[in-house]
Amino acid sequence: MAKKLKLSIALKRILILSVSIVVGGAIVATSISKKQPPERVVAVEIQRSVQVIETSIMPFTIEASGFGTAAPDQTWSAVSNVKGHIIYRHENLESGEILPKGAFLLEIDPAFYQLAIAEANAEIASIDTEIAQLKQEAANAEILLELESQRLELAEIDLERTRTLLESGAVPQANLDTQLRATLQQRQAVQALINQQNIIPIQLNRLDAQKERAISKRAQVESDLEDTKIYAPFDMRIGEVHVEMYQYINPGQALFVGDGIETAEVVLQVPMQNLRRVLSELSGDEMDVSNINAEVQLVAQDQTWDAEVIRIANGIDQATRTVRVVLSVDQPESYDDMLDNPPLPKGMYVQGTLRVAAEPQLVVPQEALHEGWVYLVDADNRLERREVEVSFKQNGMVVILSGLQAGETVILDDIVPAVSGTLLAPERNSVIEQTLRSNAAGATQ
Repeated sequence: MAKKLKLSIALKRILILSVSIVVGGAIVATSISKKQPPERVVAVEIQRSVQVIETSIMPFTIEASGFGTAAPDQTWSAVSNVKGHIIYRHENLESGEILPKGAFLLEIDPAFYQLAIAEANAEIASIDTEIAQLKQEAANAEILLELESQRLELAEIDLERTRTLLESGAVPQANLDTQLRATLQQRQAVQALINQQNIIPIQLNRLDAQKERAISKRAQVESDLEDTKIYAPFDMRIGEVHVEMYQYINPGQALFVGDGIETAEVVLQVPMQNLRRVLSELSGDEMDVSNINAEVQLVAQDQTWDAEVIRIANGIDQATRTVRVVLSVDQPESYDDMLDNPPLPKGMYVQGTLRVAAEPQLVVPQEALHEGWVYLVDADNRLERREVEVSFKQNGMVVILSGLQAGETVILDDIVPAVSGTLLAPERNSVIEQTLRSNAAGATQ
């Protein structure tokens, strides 16, 4: 009985499972038969928006820039040539004051040099007296020589007469000896006067040399006397002052420093390659650097000054490969001018720019260049990659030598990835085009 009961329960379970499977299969089949097939989606190509400009050949100004320090074109370090106490000092001889050319600035006590001049004059006068005395002696000797020469002639005649008489026996030998001694004495007197005449020119030459030395000494002292008064050699701004009233000064001692106020100079260190491009645009066998437009600007400031190129120093700095270009900057002439054109301060660090007009060039912004390639929009608004040859770069601009033509559309954006044939939606940026043209023509950056 128990076995029949267990068999009945097992059959019921099998029946329930079979019915469940049949019902589940029917439900799944019904769901599949009623399900709709997936919709078909058509792929649409997306256009990428990009900023573009149209290339053109435009007026171009080649620039070269460098850095340097401003300094006055004239600097005077006043040094004393004489010694003595300061007896006068200009009331405005102070650092920062401006004094005009010719202003009487300092005077050193001239007493020592005035006394030296008086001594030199006395020495010259004494020498002149000796010279006059010698010249008078020479005149006297000339007269005496004439007289003694006449006496000698007479003595010679008497000697010959006595010798003749002695031969005839008219006079004794003693008479001849006496006349011979008198003649010899007269010859000696004449020779002494001749010797005196020969010595006088030598003495006069010696005195002339002494007089020349005395005159030179006096001239030096007179120059020293002039140096006791110090005047401004040009309009200047006083720098450091080293002396005070009544101070004793020695030769070679520094007095003060004065800087010219009319013109400042800036020595720019300009890269050789950049300067070569500027100079290559100057015409003629002899390059006239005055044709280069120049300006200087305070570093990190808006203040600028017009400048003039006055020379290019010889040689190249081997460490930096730069060339020294000297600029001249006019300073304001009056206080009113300073309001619109302030002076370029001494020691100020500035940036200088040299500009010269060149032939028109094909120029693109530097951001349009991608490692020697540019991205273009072709006639079908698709991306085209093109390799170009660059002449040089300047102030965020690239001068194209070859590989690009005027009128083509250049992409400014950096497309990643830059796949040729990508569909584009170009948007022309006329502001960048105008800025590029302005900068290429040499507008101030």
